[in-house]
Amino acid sequence: MKFRAIFALSSLWFATVASAHPHSFLDIQTKALMQETQLTGFQMHWTLDEIASAELIYEVKSSKNPEETKKKITQEMIDTAKNEHYFSYLYNANGELQKFTDKPTDYAFEIAQNRIVFRVKFYLETPQELKNAPATLMSYEPTYYMGIEYNRHSDVSISNSACQIRIEQPKVDQSLRLYASNLDKNETPDDLSLGRQFAQRVIMVCE
Repeated sequence: MKFRAIFALSSLWFATVASAHPHSFLDIQTKALMQETQLTGFQMHWTLDEIASAELIYEVKSSKNPEETKKKITQEMIDTAKNEHYFSYLYNANGELQKFTDKPTDYAFEIAQNRIVFRVKFYLETPQELKNAPATLMSYEPTYYMGIEYNRHSDVSISNSACQIRIEQPKVDQSLRLYASNLDKNETPDDLSLGRQFAQRVIMVCE
């Protein structure tokens, strides 16, 4: 079976979920990091669902050395995030995919209201000029085994008040929704871009 982890401990997270994609859920918050009108990277908060969080919380609380356990889990999380392109795909005004560096900063996780909240900053290899040149960010897991979603428009922000940022919802037809809902958790979809088709779009531009 294709490895669908968000983080290295995902085999524990998915053990009790029901059938139908997605099987795990991630609430996301994003701040676009700017230098004047150039986009340099993102600060993100990822909040795992309660089932996904429960195993990790138990591991920390039952550990003889909780701080060391948190460090180990944090490293596993960031290693997997880097391998998965931070589950984020940025396209410039010409529709070209932009690369991120493998040097994230300020990454850690905390436990809040029985959920794991992982925070991280990661950066573009080449800053993107957003003045009159909108860029589009999509965050998703390709097989849609894990659903990633902004719950409110306030979940996105941009560090330059002269720039705008907004969320656009995906347009998914009923046949695709039905296909995803009928996938068993052990199945890999035929289309490995399934997650992309369900992904929200974050549009950023400066004037």
